[in-house]
Amino acid sequence: MTLGARHARKTERFLALLVLAAALFAVCAPGPAGAQADPGAGVAAKAYEHTVAMEYDKARELLAKADPSSPSVALAKARLALYEEDCDLSAALMLRHDAMAAEDARVIADVARGCARVTAATVVDKDDAAGVVVRWQDEDDRALFPLMIETVNAARQSLTRDLGVEWKRPTRITVVRDLLSLSAMTGLPYKSAQTTGTVAVAKWGRVTLLSPRASRHGYAWRDTLTHELTHLAISMQSRERAPLWLHEGVARRQEVRWRDPGPFDDRPSTDSVVMRGMELKLDLPLDKLGPSIAMLPSADAAMVAFAEVSSFVRFFVESSAPDALPKLLVALRSANAVDDALKQVSGETLAQWDVKWRAELARKPKEPLSPLYGLGGPLPGGGDSHERARLAELLLARGHAAEAFMEIEKVPESLLADTSLRYIRGRVLEAKGDVAGADAMVDDPKAWIASFGPCWALRARLAKGTPAGNAAASEALAHDPLSVEAACGTVGAAPAPSPSVPLCDAANKRGEPDIGHD
Repeated sequence: MTLGARHARKTERFLALLVLAAALFAVCAPGPAGAQADPGAGVAAKAYEHTVAMEYDKARELLAKADPSSPSVALAKARLALYEEDCDLSAALMLRHDAMAAEDARVIADVARGCARVTAATVVDKDDAAGVVVRWQDEDDRALFPLMIETVNAARQSLTRDLGVEWKRPTRITVVRDLLSLSAMTGLPYKSAQTTGTVAVAKWGRVTLLSPRASRHGYAWRDTLTHELTHLAISMQSRERAPLWLHEGVARRQEVRWRDPGPFDDRPSTDSVVMRGMELKLDLPLDKLGPSIAMLPSADAAMVAFAEVSSFVRFFVESSAPDALPKLLVALRSANAVDDALKQVSGETLAQWDVKWRAELARKPKEPLSPLYGLGGPLPGGGDSHERARLAELLLARGHAAEAFMEIEKVPESLLADTSLRYIRGRVLEAKGDVAGADAMVDDPKAWIASFGPCWALRARLAKGTPAGNAAASEALAHDPLSVEAACGTVGAAPAPSPSVPLCDAANKRGEPDIGHD
């Protein structure tokens, strides 16, 4: 897959999550009509507030005293059971009552049944000290547990620091093996998951995460987990009243703040994407985004919208008091509109903030945006280069390193920022015995257009035992932890290490073929 295609997939995943969020936000909160028709609706609404805040004991206490024949109460009990991952109970409650006529009830019933199917034969790991429960659909993914606990601990600390959230324990994560299971657990339509490459969803009080093994060369799963935990934090703090643009802008900001800064944290620069979007007339005023951000006409428009909300949230945080963002989330609980909450916290509306933000952008020097990111059209020559790279892979797999080099050498230097091409060239040079040349391909991440697990793994092998090699090995595990190259530090089938290394064992068991052998 070309770099432009990978970037488009990332944008489409963002768009798919917005579509899912728009649908779920629309159906999950109790409506006023139910309050008139059902005397239990008032208690159910209060229980809903406690449930989305993950105050499950308070919700349970309220519902225990409520009329059990009330459809609203039955629905609230089913929602609470779903949040606590008692999917069988949730499904049973939905079967016993006539609340099924409501749209929100149909969503909860569908997700409860799907969750019950997916979790029927899962394995659960708990870290009581950390307050984390991880459910694995594929037992071989359990090797990820130590890294997952480390990520969750650091992510929660950063979110408490930045958003003021008080975490309710346990933090629940379900790791699924495929998109069908992701769809069943969350309510995301399978077709949307299939066509957009969605890898995680934060909903129903938990994060549902696609196993890195499900994606060729993995993905930035630790940052993705933090991104999704941010959505849970925002939902708790705002009681599910934060608009979609704020959700995504804050999550994008927070996804890298759990760890030390990395070379790709702002690449491409969100400001450069926004400026390019303005040139292409793809930008929208912030107060016009709203739920319509999920209905933009193209992947390019979505990419620009994503950059807009990310850039704006950063500007808002940097231009406001240190506690403005957490105060805004809390203010949204009782505000009638986002503007009311913004005025309460900052004295200005979203439209006024938009003017200030755009003025700040106009003062900044224009940043170049590589055509490899694909904004505005396909990259000339990209298809031919990837065909040559594929031929080089096949030749390399059959022991013809010199011939493979003849093919990959024809790829223009200007395209080698594409990490998939860069990695193949590095592997070919290594096979030819030109270790220095291979190292030059991966020794400077600033020359890469994007972070890429195999490039990190190659760098880790070539610089093994050095600080740079150790750092690269950590990055490789953060992207493609179940590949032999990342987990075992070698290529091809790796000998079983002694003592046993769970990640390496899992990678060997997975048996993913090396390049050119697929």
